[in-house]
Amino acid sequence: MSENSSNSSPEVPDDQFRLTTWQQKFAVAGRGIKIAVVQEKSFVFHFAVTAAVLVAGLVLGISRVEWCIIVLAIMAGLSTELLNTSIEYLAKAITRETNPYIRDALDVASGAVTLIAIGATVLGLLVIGNALWESFS
Repeated sequence: MSENSSNSSPEVPDDQFRLTTWQQKFAVAGRGIKIAVVQEKSFVFHFAVTAAVLVAGLVLGISRVEWCIIVLAIMAGLSTELLNTSIEYLAKAITRETNPYIRDALDVASGAVTLIAIGATVLGLLVIGNALWESFS
């Protein structure tokens, strides 16, 4: 940011967030995932459902294309949950007081998680349900 900028944000040293190696980048990403998994109860549910779907897919022998659909749905759900968690953390860092803008931002992020969860559930039911139907036909 230039010194002439009208933005009143404090200056952050350029190197504070600069990661120089891929190893550092993956380490930071891994730390973020670990924080969410350890501290957010919803991840226990997400991982339980993920495990059940993966086991069902293996047992039912779903196709390669169906695996792609399942993996994309799982990654979309987990990624959206991570983004929602990061927004919650930022909101707590900004203020603990009631703020309608923060409330709305949190609600919108929660809505995104809900939409992805509904879509992933429909995809999972279509893929696993079809495989179940074929195995009993």
